[in-house]
Amino acid sequence: MMKKCIAVLMALLTYSTIHAQISTINDVEIIAGVEYEIGGITVSGADNLDKNVVILLSGLTVGDKVSVPGGKLSTAVKNLWKQGLFSDITIYVTEKQGSRIFLDLHLTELPKLSKFYFTGIKKTWKDDLREELKLQRGNIVTENLIITSKNKIERYFIEKGYRDVAVEIIQTPDTAIRNTVILGIKVQAGNRVKINDIVFHGNANVPTKTLLKAMEETKERGVKNIFKSSKLRRSEYESDKRGVISAFNEAGYRDARIVKDSIYSVQEGLINVEIWVDEGIKYYFRNITFVGNTKYSTEILRRILRLEKGDVFDSKLLNERVSLDMNGNDIATLYLDNGYLFSQVIPVELAVSNDSIDIEIRIREGRQATVANVTVTGNDRTNDHVIYRELRTKPGDLFSKTQIQRTIRELAQLGYFDQQQLNVTPKPNPETGTVDLEYTVVERSTSQLELQGGWGGGTIIGTLGLNFNNFSARNTFNGNAWRPLPSGDGQTISLRAQSNGRQFQSYSLSFTEPWLGGKKPQSFTFSVYHNVQTNGVAQNDPRRQALTITGVNIGLGKRLKWPDDYFTLYQGLEFRRFNMSNYPTSFLNFNNGQSRNINYRIVLARNSTDVPIFPTKGSQFSGELEVTPPFSYFSDLDYANADSEEKYAWIEYHKWKFNADWFTPVAFKNKLVFRAHAEFGFLGAWNDAIGLPPFERFYLGGDGLQNFVIDGREVIGLRGYPNQTITPLGGGALYNKFILETRFLISPNPNAQIFALAFFEGGNNYNNFWRYRPFELKRSAGVGLRIFMPMFGLLGIDLGYGFDNIPGTIRPSGWQTHFIIGQQF
Repeated sequence: MMKKCIAVLMALLTYSTIHAQISTINDVEIIAGVEYEIGGITVSGADNLDKNVVILLSGLTVGDKVSVPGGKLSTAVKNLWKQGLFSDITIYVTEKQGSRIFLDLHLTELPKLSKFYFTGIKKTWKDDLREELKLQRGNIVTENLIITSKNKIERYFIEKGYRDVAVEIIQTPDTAIRNTVILGIKVQAGNRVKINDIVFHGNANVPTKTLLKAMEETKERGVKNIFKSSKLRRSEYESDKRGVISAFNEAGYRDARIVKDSIYSVQEGLINVEIWVDEGIKYYFRNITFVGNTKYSTEILRRILRLEKGDVFDSKLLNERVSLDMNGNDIATLYLDNGYLFSQVIPVELAVSNDSIDIEIRIREGRQATVANVTVTGNDRTNDHVIYRELRTKPGDLFSKTQIQRTIRELAQLGYFDQQQLNVTPKPNPETGTVDLEYTVVERSTSQLELQGGWGGGTIIGTLGLNFNNFSARNTFNGNAWRPLPSGDGQTISLRAQSNGRQFQSYSLSFTEPWLGGKKPQSFTFSVYHNVQTNGVAQNDPRRQALTITGVNIGLGKRLKWPDDYFTLYQGLEFRRFNMSNYPTSFLNFNNGQSRNINYRIVLARNSTDVPIFPTKGSQFSGELEVTPPFSYFSDLDYANADSEEKYAWIEYHKWKFNADWFTPVAFKNKLVFRAHAEFGFLGAWNDAIGLPPFERFYLGGDGLQNFVIDGREVIGLRGYPNQTITPLGGGALYNKFILETRFLISPNPNAQIFALAFFEGGNNYNNFWRYRPFELKRSAGVGLRIFMPMFGLLGIDLGYGFDNIPGTIRPSGWQTHFIIGQQF
């Protein structure tokens, strides 16, 4: 069909091939400037669109008066372009009947996306970009889609430090599907750039090192920032500039501002950042007044605020003391801990004069709120009563912010839930003066399986252990509860078997009920064990050397309310029997016979750490006394002249131990934590004629693992030295140990929590009190890695360098590698 173009109305938009025109068809003659009535409208080319909707969007209707060319037709084309659906729009006059014309809106739809692909980048980046772009088959490929996608890709790589990224998006028609295109996204990331120097100008009164510290994520390259990347990420950089202003504000420079900044290349792969600041003048607090406080006196509030007239003005410190202190030492918490949920404490700058600022702290106390309902959601394995007994907020109690925080801490200490996802949602009702509390928990695996095997010395070496931390003894005979074991009541059951063939065998079982009777936090523990150590010779062989230890232990523990409710008290009674047959010991003529040990153990402990695996704050300590009856005081035996079998028939001693840990967050939002540790042990004798027992001694050095030695000794790790080498002959009677450790959390994932550490460590071991020199330490330093997986417990490796000699040698211990299984140093 012959088409004759009589007029081009206008090119409204000029995106690549996009254009618009008005044409006639079938030699229809149109007189310019004459108005015609639209007699009918049709739509062609838009096969995937509702034609009535297209006509409606154009704004044209039958009966309208139009001229060709004319404003109404121009507006119709504009309206259709705005939809972003077409690459070509042509209005045809198909027929003329007197003063009436008939129009056809001929449209060419934009192509749709059939698929897309990346070139030039690695798979992980491709996966990230697919998630970022959210391109889907069937998307209309507009110029805006191309530009937006390109910008997102560029931002993604700039955030990663690739500032010279180049992106090209190529459209190729897909011959398999009509009117579709394939997008080929070619990316050249270029070289990653790092920050060489960060330079400040105009900071006459605030040191540059203070400003650099305030930039938490934007760091210069170098050893001093080993835990931080020196890449420039735009969003983090903008946040860090606000941190710079906060540093000025904390120093009293309330009006400080960043005038300008500049980022430029200094050489390939390196950039400099320069920031110009205007400090302004330094301000001070002048008059601080309180308004609206009736519950607490101004004197009490001033003691909490701890700011006086003449102090340097610090808005951040002011806000912390008013309502944002992380430890709850603020005025708002004072009210919130006494039920004033609806209270408001707002500091207001009342007047600014020269370099002084008057502050008015406005308090709206409101009414006290009581807890109405407390609910817990998310516990699909742990029974409700196990959680509810740990709650510090009960219906009828006054609302308390501190008690809510303490409840979250107690739930984290259970170890059954993902500590990152523990949460509480208060639902206040101002009309009734009540609040509902909804605690949310997310279960995680708590059972630990230990399974090891190997071949050595011509025999199989293996360990099988199961530690189930959320056991339910009452459901033992309920077949439906075994999934794979009955769970939910918070009890702990542990089974362990270890053997390396004939030389070593160990079997143990323990059970703990943390709430005996279910009414009070009083724990009950029961354990039995049987250990055998030999020289590998058959049982009926006269050359056989063997030591057998069988024991049973019963213990009771309780939480205390004094001196505070972080304290616990444990008391236990244990019986152990040592049976020796030609077993070599360091005690003269004591190789055969039996020794018995019945001891009472009492432990006073306090634990205020926030979480169990990677504590970031708080402390924990324990003081322990283990004591046997002084049997010799009630015997007529001449112990000075008695043989060893008589002397040690009943072992007697008193053992004192002390352990302490302190944790302090350092930086990186509590991911970098400092730990200080100290411990001490002393073994004493009741009777000088008997002396110290042949068992229960201290063995220091190495990884702290027992390593198939079961003669009642206590093994204490000391990194940088071989196992148990820092030990007097026959075992030590007194030791001390100190650790300074920096820890960095790499992964908070509860299924694989990982942290790295660097340590300085020192300790020593002595055979009596008179030789004790507390500061003559065997020193070491090194690094390590820990990973906690609920199924296997704590695993790790340490590389330590011992600076001092092992007893009996003259050279430093040097580098030692230690593997950590289930215990912490």
